Amino acid sequence: LAQLLLDWLNGGSDIGVFAARGVIPYLLEGNILAARTFISHFLSQLILSRPAILAEKTPVTVGDTSDEVYITTDQVLNFLQLAIRTCQRAHGDKNKTIREAWVRLCGSYQSKGGLMTAPPMRKACLKFILYYLHQIGQLYFGMPPPRGQTGNPLQDMMSSLFGGPGAGPAAPRTLTPASGMNLD
Repeated sequence: LAQLLLDWLNGGSDIGVFAARGVIPYLLEGNILAARTFISHFLSQLILSRPAILAEKTPVTVGDTSDEVYITTDQVLNFLQLAIRTCQRAHGDKNKTIREAWVRLCGSYQSKGGLMTAPPMRKACLKFILYYLHQIGQLYFGMPPPRGQTGNPLQDMMSSLFGGPGAGPAAPRTLTPASGMNLD
């Protein structure tokens, strides 16, 4: 998938948006390992074809582990790497520190001078990403949906067209942390 999206990118400048197309669906499905594998392959292939994408030549080590983050010139790529690491450490609404880290991470990339100051076409793609970030916040960190957000916008729109009541918000979907699963 990483190679396919890089081929599809074909020299364009929206590198982060293409990477988000691979990472966000995996995070929404709760598959952090697949998201990490995708971003790892995407970055390794991207660095081979465009070495200038790296802002720093050596990766930054995260925490006490051998987990590494490549600082790039693309804000979305940097955000995606940090988002995966933050979701990996989530424990629903039980870990307030990680939950606050997620809010700060999203806030810093949405603030003035952040992702939303992009050209109009890229900004439209990023609005979809922000919508999914709210869902990821609910899924991994037990965060409530933003005020005014309903459970299914398409269903609400169709209900209003045909004179029916709105569906109301759906029950939030959350992930429980994996704990010593037996496959036998």
